[in-house]
Amino acid sequence: MRTVNIGPLQALHWPTTDLKAPQTLLAIHGIWVGAHVWNQFGAYLASQGYETYAVWLRHHQPGSDHRQLEGLGLRDYAEDVAAVVRELVSPVLVGHSMGGLLAQIAATLTEPSGLALLSSAPPFGIPIIPRLPLLITGIRNFFGRPFDSSPMHPFADDAFLERLSPNQRAELTARRTPEPRRLARHLAFWPPIVRASQIQCPVFVGAGDEDPVVVPWVTRRIAARYRVVPTFYHGRGHMLNLEPGWQAVGDDLMRWVERFVA
Repeated sequence: MRTVNIGPLQALHWPTTDLKAPQTLLAIHGIWVGAHVWNQFGAYLASQGYETYAVWLRHHQPGSDHRQLEGLGLRDYAEDVAAVVRELVSPVLVGHSMGGLLAQIAATLTEPSGLALLSSAPPFGIPIIPRLPLLITGIRNFFGRPFDSSPMHPFADDAFLERLSPNQRAELTARRTPEPRRLARHLAFWPPIVRASQIQCPVFVGAGDEDPVVVPWVTRRIAARYRVVPTFYHGRGHMLNLEPGWQAVGDDLMRWVERFVA
């Protein structure tokens, strides 16, 4: 693994020794985290012959000045991802959580080979309805400071990280990154419109059946929009790329790529 610059972003790169690598994969992380959440997933995919990259979204890489996040929106992040897609020449996009929504937006701006959505946030028209305790916490954080434009710090780790080990939780919590408050409000209340007709590549949709953040109803609606059957992972929460059994997600992703992505 090494750190590289691709277009406007930094990324982790897991090269493969397979000279006939079937596909290049580009992973996009979710809210409040960074490319490091793909460490084990990326290494596993590369070991199976897939050239794999994972970007840090703008101002998320180590040492970033988080004050520069103020005022950014989902479209800013998505356009950065789209620039990376163009440079990598049509990779398969693998987006988790907010990264899934960014992948959908980027897929309307470019021509990826495939679009894999893991515990993905939905586009406009599909409300994101988390479990009640998280909904109450979210409303308190979003509306408690209506005129505050400073970056929003992480909250509700018990929901996002509930099925991770204590060591994993501690490591992720120590490396959490704030997000633009404007972006967080867009994500929760008025995300961008993504029309299914704009997505011209195969789509994979997967999620945990006990995800408290993106509940199964939301995942089913996303899958229905793209006319695919969702894959649900029994007893799994939100962090599919980190929770025990994450290899099964990688295996399903590779089987899907081999079947549906040219």
